[in-house]
Amino acid sequence: ALSTSSNIIINDEKGGMRNGASTSSSSPKKKDNVLVFGCRQKSADYYFQNNWEMLVHNDRLRLLTAFSRDQWHKIYVQKVLRDADGGSLLVRHLLEENGAIYIAGGAKMAKCVKDEIIECLTEVLPRGERDAKVLLKRLGKLGKFNVEAWS
Repeated sequence: ALSTSSNIIINDEKGGMRNGASTSSSSPKKKDNVLVFGCRQKSADYYFQNNWEMLVHNDRLRLLTAFSRDQWHKIYVQKVLRDADGGSLLVRHLLEENGAIYIAGGAKMAKCVKDEIIECLTEVLPRGERDAKVLLKRLGKLGKFNVEAWS
């Protein structure tokens, strides 16, 4: 189950987020938990679609998806995350809502997402990239930023 703090979970088809968020009445609301899920094809790789859509329906989860091969141009999770809420989701989540980010999946995806987070933070923090990297390191020590990646 997800904690009651604000979370963004980035997951690709190889990631292991099985249970999603708890459906108990003490669960956080949709605005608090965001799952950015990516896979090649919705019809072949979206294993937990029904579970996650139920959580969305019950206002327990906000779900953003990226199906890279379902259209002529590829769409990846880092692009969906970057563009969410007009580009403000990442910065607002980390700086204003004191949120957490957990990334699970392939190493290439994880690096691209982390780079995107650093780029978004670089644009708004006083000392740019340096502050962005320091923030992610501090969040990691607090258990609020974690990457589980493999090749």
